[in-house]
Order: sequence, then C-alpha cells, then structure tokens
Amino acid sequence: MVPRLEYIDNTHKKRFLGRLFGASEREPQSIWWFLNESLRLHKAPILESLDIELGPHCPVDANVGKWIANAVDRRVRELGFQLMWSAGPTSLPKSLYTCDTLVYLRLSNKVFVDVSSPILCPILEYLYVFRHDQDNVTNFSVKVPSLETLTYCNVKPKVVGEEDVQDIGGSLAIDSKILKEFAIIDTSPNSCSIENKPRLDKVVIYVYSYPDDKFMRSLSSVRYLEIYLRVTTVPCCHAINFSQLIECNIRPYNLDWFEPLVSLLQNSPELKVLLIDQTFETKASPLSFKQPNDVPLCLSTKLKIFEWNEYRGTSEENHVLSYILANSKCLKRAGISLKSTWKWNKKKIMKELKSMYRISTTSQLL
Repeated sequence: MVPRLEYIDNTHKKRFLGRLFGASEREPQSIWWFLNESLRLHKAPILESLDIELGPHCPVDANVGKWIANAVDRRVRELGFQLMWSAGPTSLPKSLYTCDTLVYLRLSNKVFVDVSSPILCPILEYLYVFRHDQDNVTNFSVKVPSLETLTYCNVKPKVVGEEDVQDIGGSLAIDSKILKEFAIIDTSPNSCSIENKPRLDKVVIYVYSYPDDKFMRSLSSVRYLEIYLRVTTVPCCHAINFSQLIECNIRPYNLDWFEPLVSLLQNSPELKVLLIDQTFETKASPLSFKQPNDVPLCLSTKLKIFEWNEYRGTSEENHVLSYILANSKCLKRAGISLKSTWKWNKKKIMKELKSMYRISTTSQLL
C-alpha cells in the first residue's frame, strides 16, 4: 500500500565492484522479476511516485510498457523511467502522454519519445530538456498548452571554446500560449521558432545561431533578459523594443560589444538593473568606444544598479564605465569585480575607479 516506489537496478555496478575486489564472477540478475511481481501485488489506489531504473541485464522481452500503463491507471503524479537494456529503444503507452495527473516526468536512455497526440501531459507546467549528443531527433517540437517554464539544452557535454563546439543537430519549435519563462542553451546552428507569441517574463539566450523572427518579437514583453552576446545574437539588441525590460544580464563573447550595448539601452526605457559579465570571454576583445549622440533614456531616468564582472581596466573599458557612471542619474549602486589575472594591477585600477565622476551623488561604489 506504500504510495512511493523506487526500483534501482545497479547489478552492472555491483559486478564491476566484484571484479575490482576479487568477488565471485557469478552472473548478476536483474531486478525486473521482483519489480514485475511486486507491481502486480501492489494495491495502493493512488501512486504518488514511481521511479524505475533498469540495467543491461533486464530481459529484452520484458513488458516494460505494462508497468507504465499500470502507473497511469493509478493516477501517478511523478514518474521516472530509465532503460539501459541490450535491446533497442522502446515506445511507451500513449496514455502516458495524456495522463491528467502527471506533473513530473523523466525519461532516459533507450526510450522513444514519439507523441502524435495534440496534447502532451495536459497539466505539465515545467519541462526540462537536455539533448544527448547521440540522440536521433532532428526537429524537437514542444506543444504543451499548460507549460509555463521551459529549459532546453542542446550542447555537447563539455564546451571549452567555439572551435570545440560540435554540431549535434536539431531545431526547436515551441507552441505554448502561456509560457512565461524560457531558457535555451543551444550550440547547434539550427533555428528556434516560437508560435502564438506568449508573454514571456524571463528569457535566457545562449545560442550559436540567429533566432527566428517570431521568437525575437516575442521578447518585446520580457522583464528579465540574460543573453550570450555574440555575432549571431547582436541583431536582437538592434531590432527589438524591450518596452518592459527591467533587468538585463549581458555576457559578451569575443566581440566588440559597446555599440550593441548602447542599442539595447536605447531600446529599453524601463531598465533598472544592468550586469555586464565577461566570464565567457576567452581573450581580451577589442572594444571601441564612440560617444553616442543621445544618452539612452534608461540611464538618465531609471538605472539603479550596475555591475561589471571580470573588469580588466583597459583604456577602452575605462571609457565605457566612465560614460555609464557619468550619465546614470538615478544610480544607487555600482559594483565592479576585477578579472583575477589582472589583480596584480589592482591598486592602480581601484584608484582610477574611485576618481571617476558619478553624476548620482547618492550612488555607492563597490
């Protein structure tokens, strides 16, 4: 009658440890038989949680779909299923994807996720997708009317620099009318498109390709934006009117980013918090400062918090920082974090920072 069940088949791990420590070479057995029998005898009317992880010793003729169907029939709320048997991938019963009680779903390894139903998990609110570099999905489509938060990762396990990025393919299409928060980390050159123009509140964009025009237009309502600024995403700064943007986190990557920054500020009249984070830059980018003709409205009327992470103190960066401090009339706090490899010059840089003119007499420099 217990409402939460967990079956973890770690026989392959035990066999490895047995060999390591000189134990018996007896062939380990899968837990599938115990799982099958115990689920048959289980009588709880509602199954809160079922977590199944099967190793390579599970028989290839085991009816794994029967267990999932059983859980759906008993209104399961949380379901985790990992299949690592020696056979090929298997499909799960279609009832899983229309289950009206399922709020958490984790599928891993040899499982086909091929849903033709127009409704996928009708009450699902949060979806996290981590693409594997060996999966076989070309176009990934998300159509979940109830979805409010989507995180999508399509990267190889370790990315050191641009030259190390591997194209693992795959595009993303989203159709979720009430989507509020969206994060995409995608090193694939393929596109991301979005339908029905949801009113996004929070967006994180780390992409290596130019976003779809519909997707760009959907950013006009965003209140929090974190963007990996590279050549492919610079057009976002010029083309979108961020009329409701309050907080922005810019992460430049090896490019001259001052002009895109000015464009973004000019298109963000309500911006109150601005962060420049140079953590991702693998080399000191050539940064050119050119005095803008007009001061962006957000600097003179709204900006209260400004932070710069990995500040190097070069003459170009000095000009950019001086411009922001000299024009931010409402500034309450400015935080500058030095790049660790430049701290040998810390005293000189700090002296320069303290001597910079700040138009806001009440601002604090950290």
